[in-house]
Amino acid sequence: RPVLTKDYQVFTAIRYGNPSLRNVLQQIKKQNFDELIVFPLFPQYASSTTGTILEFVTDNIKRWQIIPGLHFINQFYDHPGFLEAFAQNIAACHPEEYDHILFSYHGIPLRHVDKVHPGILSGECICEKQMPAHGSHCYKATCYETTRLIAGKLGLTEKQYSVSFQSRFSKNWLSPFTDERIKKLANEGAKKILVTVPSFVADCLESLVEIEDGYGTLFRNLGGDKLVLVKSLNDNENWVKTVAGIIQTKSR
Repeated sequence: RPVLTKDYQVFTAIRYGNPSLRNVLQQIKKQNFDELIVFPLFPQYASSTTGTILEFVTDNIKRWQIIPGLHFINQFYDHPGFLEAFAQNIAACHPEEYDHILFSYHGIPLRHVDKVHPGILSGECICEKQMPAHGSHCYKATCYETTRLIAGKLGLTEKQYSVSFQSRFSKNWLSPFTDERIKKLANEGAKKILVTVPSFVADCLESLVEIEDGYGTLFRNLGGDKLVLVKSLNDNENWVKTVAGIIQTKSR
């Protein structure tokens, strides 16, 4: 059942894939809409993800003869609906039955994070413990804040969970790395680990293959009994309603 009214026409585009963002923008251009809402589905802003989408869209639209009113949704890591939907998915897995809950986020290069910290490196920031004043612009800070907010909804203590970063391309990416964190947990005697991935609103290679298959095998080979992936939001009804609500709020 449609959640948005007929006043909205929805287009799906992929930044690096098909349907390509370029081709979808060409379809939109032909229809001369009054308004265009751009909603990158990355909960936490990063220049290498949401930033590139917004840059690409504005660079293309500035050449149009008729430019619609533009609305951008930069991030939504602290939106109550997003947090509640993730917390519900985790709760359904009975986190109290696990030795540890790992919040794994997609990594990005350290240099990207360092650029948004005023006068300090990201490693010197307090964001692992609390949200700094400039934190809303920092990917690392918003990942840790996402974790704290979800953990708060679940009533988790700090000893029950930790944060890590996956999918790195070099050692100069955000750490601790997810695979190394899993190794450490196994060496400490953990037998059951629950992993959730709040930087992904839909399951993908990074969750199903990298985490569930790859790191699940790694953990078992190190003596663990099971590593369970909390499925992402996907078509969760509450999440779908949240997306619609965010869009409607942006267009008012």
